[in-house]
Amino acid sequence: MQELSQTEPRAWRTQLPMKKRHNLLPSSLNGLRVFEASARHLSFTLAAEELNVTQSAVSRQIRQLEDKLGFSLFIRHHRSLELSAQGKEIALLLTRQYSELNQTIRQLKTKETGTLRVQVAMSFAVRWLIPRLHSFKSLNPDVNIILSSSMGHDNELLHLEEDDYDIAIYNVPEVHQSSNMPTFLRKEYLAPVYSELLTKTDEPIDVDKLITNYPRLHPTPDQSDWREWLSRNGRSDQIKKDGLTFNTLDMALTSCFAGQGVTITDLMLVVHELQQGYLKLPTGATIVTNNTWQYYYQTISKGDTVTRFIDWMVEEDRKDMAALTCMAEQHGWKIID
Repeated sequence: MQELSQTEPRAWRTQLPMKKRHNLLPSSLNGLRVFEASARHLSFTLAAEELNVTQSAVSRQIRQLEDKLGFSLFIRHHRSLELSAQGKEIALLLTRQYSELNQTIRQLKTKETGTLRVQVAMSFAVRWLIPRLHSFKSLNPDVNIILSSSMGHDNELLHLEEDDYDIAIYNVPEVHQSSNMPTFLRKEYLAPVYSELLTKTDEPIDVDKLITNYPRLHPTPDQSDWREWLSRNGRSDQIKKDGLTFNTLDMALTSCFAGQGVTITDLMLVVHELQQGYLKLPTGATIVTNNTWQYYYQTISKGDTVTRFIDWMVEEDRKDMAALTCMAEQHGWKIID
């Protein structure tokens, strides 16, 4: 065949047959999306609900895709679905690629709008994050923050959809393995605190008198924080269930500020209140690090805005730890790791 001259007209050259790329893929990629959702749920019904189509449409799309590929993607049982060996390989690939594509789009949108979506449990939001957000905004006036909170326990944040947040901050007893592992932020530092409205005096009160003579405020129904602190201080015999019980630390602290009792709290959440004297530690009290419940953060986006927020949060946490350590030295509080 005569070699094509570089001087031949472009129109003639474009008439040459070109090798078709991706010729094994279906002409419509919608079938792949339907398959990925079905594989994730192992259910055509749940996939149909997610994609807002009928179950019969999902089943038809899967059949057409299998016909195009030339092999089965699912093993169909009477009441359940199971991925075939080929289906498992394709599902893993699609889920990873869709996740990466979704993350890239999210980063581009975040960069375009300057919006940062932060999900955080209520107690952490009210007691730590919100009082400090002004400092982040002063350093980053271009960032628009959308702050959302869980009204219940921090474990709810672990089940958020990726589209719900750029950063999630939570406090959990253990972290389960996932494709996007959370990053450790810090431990809790537990100690009993009270306000002067409770004791009606600004004179120091010792720990024995405080926890014996005044009502206890429990920030969790299982009373785990009080149990942890009393056990670590050799006071397991003083564990008792009386007092007021709440399902969030924020409610327990609000009750404490009102002088209704003594509560146990993570001191890192009330550093400012301790510095200003609104809350006090009893004399002879020790601070114990809670090695079970710890703070983590998880990110979906990896853009500059997310990085700036994390750097700011870590620096604020460092300053709070320095302030707590300084107060511990001044007041003779002992920290037990």
